[in-house]
Amino acid sequence: MATKAYFGFPRVTDAFTLSGGNWLATYPLLQLQTLPLSYVARTFDATTPSTIIIATASSPQLCSVVSLAGHNLSQSATIVVETWTDVAGTLGHTTSGSMNVWAAGYTSAELAGAVWTWFYRFSDPTAATVGMIKLSITDTGNTAGYIQAGFLEIADAFEPSPTFEFGGQYGFDWASITTKAIGGAAYVDVRPHPRVLKINFPLVSRDNSMDKFHEMKRQLRSDTPVLVVPLPTETSHLLRTVMLARQIDPGLSTIRMAAVGGGLSGIVDAVPMWLEEIIG
Repeated sequence: MATKAYFGFPRVTDAFTLSGGNWLATYPLLQLQTLPLSYVARTFDATTPSTIIIATASSPQLCSVVSLAGHNLSQSATIVVETWTDVAGTLGHTTSGSMNVWAAGYTSAELAGAVWTWFYRFSDPTAATVGMIKLSITDTGNTAGYIQAGFLEIADAFEPSPTFEFGGQYGFDWASITTKAIGGAAYVDVRPHPRVLKINFPLVSRDNSMDKFHEMKRQLRSDTPVLVVPLPTETSHLLRTVMLARQIDPGLSTIRMAAVGGGLSGIVDAVPMWLEEIIG
């Protein structure tokens, strides 16, 4: 398992076509590839034949991680991820086995209203050539009587090395608006609070800086989602740290000279990142 932060980039979601399962015509499966998250795809019911997602590429793609954001999967839900190297789904078959969607050990209060971007890194440390991905979801006990989700992301896992430095900041953007009346009473327009993450990568090789970070900022900007997994081995807090995010302008990267170990010497860059959770 990876020990360093990684981002879902390059993303190849749009190279895949979705099929499978039994999805309502008014909440079609194709909505898993568009934002906002509130435009969900929803199954007809919660039976296992209905809750299947098959992603087929136009041609095999290099990728290593799949994620599902804005879902209503229950605490007992499980997922099996299968991949094939060809678009016909006949070659190079791999399977994850059954995985719990939610990590164990959370209290009901912690899970209430929690936003959990489920993810699975199916090829580590390098990307695999993938033509088809199948998600078999089992959540027959879902009290809603169906399953739904807002976005399905497929991407490579860009893992900068070294990872981000100590001093990173995280928390929430307090989006609610409070208005106080003359008499002092507070009236609150309650809005969801997206998580935010500000981190800095101080010793990035020029190849990683230009080929990955520079291109991620140029291609995705602030209108395209990116999966963020800051501490992948901190399994007890993945619910709180992993997110489908958008980039906020973090300022400029800095060109530095370095003579350090680990293969880094000469020109390196310091690259800041500022990310905000997508919640709508």
